[in-house]
Amino acid sequence: MGQALNWHGLKSEEWEQIGADNRRFVASMCRKHGEIGRPMAVDYLHRSREDSVKANQRLRALSEALEMGKTGLTATVHDGELKKWCKRHAEEIEMVCEQWTKRAGVDEAIRYARKRVEDCGLVFPIADPDNATREEWGHAMARVFDPRWWRLQARRIQARKIEAVAREIRLVHKDAGIYSSDVTVKRRKGQKRRNYDALTAMEAVNEDGEAVNLAELVKSSVSNPVNRRAELMVRIKGFEQCADAAGHVGVFITLTAPSKYHRMTYIKSMDRALPNRKYKGFDPRETQAYFCRLWSQIRAQLWREEIRPYGFRVAEPHHDGTPHWHMLLFVDKEQAERLRAVIEDYGIREDGKEWGAARQRVKIVNIDPEKGSAAGYIAKYVAKNIDGHGLEEDLYGQPADSSAARIDAWASAWRIRQFQQIGGASVTVWRELRRLKLDDIASDEETSVEVIKAFLAADSSDWAAYTMIQGGMTVRREDQLIRSNYEDNGKGRYYQPVKRLVGLVARGFGDLATRLTQWVIQRAGTADKQAERLEAMERENAYPRGSSLEELEDIGQPMTLEELQALDAGPFCGAGTAPPWTRGNNCTAVQGLHEPEPPGGGSITGKAGAMGV
Repeated sequence: MGQALNWHGLKSEEWEQIGADNRRFVASMCRKHGEIGRPMAVDYLHRSREDSVKANQRLRALSEALEMGKTGLTATVHDGELKKWCKRHAEEIEMVCEQWTKRAGVDEAIRYARKRVEDCGLVFPIADPDNATREEWGHAMARVFDPRWWRLQARRIQARKIEAVAREIRLVHKDAGIYSSDVTVKRRKGQKRRNYDALTAMEAVNEDGEAVNLAELVKSSVSNPVNRRAELMVRIKGFEQCADAAGHVGVFITLTAPSKYHRMTYIKSMDRALPNRKYKGFDPRETQAYFCRLWSQIRAQLWREEIRPYGFRVAEPHHDGTPHWHMLLFVDKEQAERLRAVIEDYGIREDGKEWGAARQRVKIVNIDPEKGSAAGYIAKYVAKNIDGHGLEEDLYGQPADSSAARIDAWASAWRIRQFQQIGGASVTVWRELRRLKLDDIASDEETSVEVIKAFLAADSSDWAAYTMIQGGMTVRREDQLIRSNYEDNGKGRYYQPVKRLVGLVARGFGDLATRLTQWVIQRAGTADKQAERLEAMERENAYPRGSSLEELEDIGQPMTLEELQALDAGPFCGAGTAPPWTRGNNCTAVQGLHEPEPPGGGSITGKAGAMGV
């Protein structure tokens, strides 16, 4: 029967359970959605037994939810096909906008571009269209003309649409795909594999000719899950040491969202997941936004009462993908009760009268040093959300390593920031200090003793000492002894101003350079080929026939921007494709990235400039 309907997603006995009038409709709705098509058909099968009309309406709605606006594509489209569509679409919009500019002016061209972007289900790349300057419109139009911008936006929408439908048809819970759907986990693994292969095919070369494979550079940075977990634990332990020295106490807080945010309910006594009748259709990003609003309200109230907690928070998913927060906070002993009262008050203000709210929504545990360290309370949550190190299984009895992979896919799909430091000194400064050697700063007679102490603390992974040197656990960023130093670095890909981290600036001392080595990115093996050719030239004691110095200088030049456009984010980026919160890249800009052609040239920004924006 599947052959007759041109779709083999259901077995023959399953097709028999669907009315003959609806079989072709089901096949047409499901076959275009790839791996998620069969689960959609199975969901339809169960619902059609009660009401086939409502089942038809639901299936059509699910199918439309997976469509990417008026693009003609679905969220399950193959990545290769998506790339071709983005390139074709960007070129078409650029061409039509040029025609509109000549015939009706720039404003009409902009209106056309906005409509095309919004028809595809995307947000036009400008924050406030009503008050935007001409320059900001130029930046936005440059993005719309760029296939790479379309790919990034489309991939984000893809992941969310797939996961939203998966949650709706109950593919994400303890008894199915815990934390995230199997489809999303598979896509995330494929993305990481492609990106690792891309990094392996590239190398960074400095001015001394030293070449390092990019994959090896990533492994040695905090993008590596092992290094990331180690650094987080060092910082958490350092805060605990600061608290002990100051006589502060620690509290461990768990915040859970109201029932309407949860797709499924876990019945512990039955060890089963059941649909939540109170669910109102909120996705994990909306739930995360709820927690961010809640914390901003709590923080504002604490600030008004001059209570300054410090510590860490971890955002992790329930079994159905709904996020919740764990927070380890340290505070003055006399303020601990008031801190608790404020959090409990704000934590149940929304739907606080629903059953179980007072018991489940806010849980606060006072850290007892005799029972264990504060860092020990949060260590398992850090490990669970990174690589599962030191854990055999999670709360639901699943293997810790596989759970960590599923949580990584969840954070990437919904673009949720998993870890955040509250209070304390800058981790960017800490990382920059760790790049240096003692000789780099001790050789300067003007270097203050405090700067050297800060370096020694960072170099020895002593977060507590570093924090105190910087001004303490609750110091404001502008009052810290050492701060990050950024300088203008020309224009970016879309002609927007770009700043580059060049080092540090210390109060009473001045600038301290940390970016001492310049790197360029090129194809792996280019440096070896260049060395071999130069070696051959030296043996011949002459330039190859027909060569010129200009030709030889081309050897080993960095990859152009166009050659790098197809690359995704790095392989170890857990919350997806969001901008980095700290700068961790040792390489200089790729050729063309910060040096666009002038308006009217061949670059995308040049084309936007030629339109008059």
